[in-house]
Amino acid sequence: MAGDRRRDSGTPLGGVLRVKRGTSVELTIDIDLAGTPNWSQFVPVLARVDVIAGLVTGPVADRATFTAPTAKVVKSFEVGKGTGRVSFTYALGRVDEPCCLRVRGTDGNRSAPGLMGAGVDPSGPATDVIGAADPWLDLWFYGNPSWVLPS
Repeated sequence: MAGDRRRDSGTPLGGVLRVKRGTSVELTIDIDLAGTPNWSQFVPVLARVDVIAGLVTGPVADRATFTAPTAKVVKSFEVGKGTGRVSFTYALGRVDEPCCLRVRGTDGNRSAPGLMGAGVDPSGPATDVIGAADPWLDLWFYGNPSWVLPS
């Protein structure tokens, strides 16, 4: 993530980007695609990358809260390539409020609307069928959340 165009101004996954309120912020995702077999002896193919974003509103009243009310998938990128490196860019626009971003990816084999509905997560992980789940046939990754804190 970067609040300006200098290559060295970015923040890695899990980091905090501090910007002046109203600064335009851009998320750039660079992914080196798998080129060697995994533990199950096949090379996984990344089909889609999602950007999940939400506002940071402070501590919740109920610590057992399962959801973040403003978090949702804001952009999906189809990969369309099997080897090498892919790069995607998502413009957050001018940031006035603290927000959190997370990146996830899937091989696209099993997707369904998420628990909060298609408006929040149109193509999330499908619920496993008890007794018929094979974790190697439904691959997902989730990156550490990154934070944008304007001041």
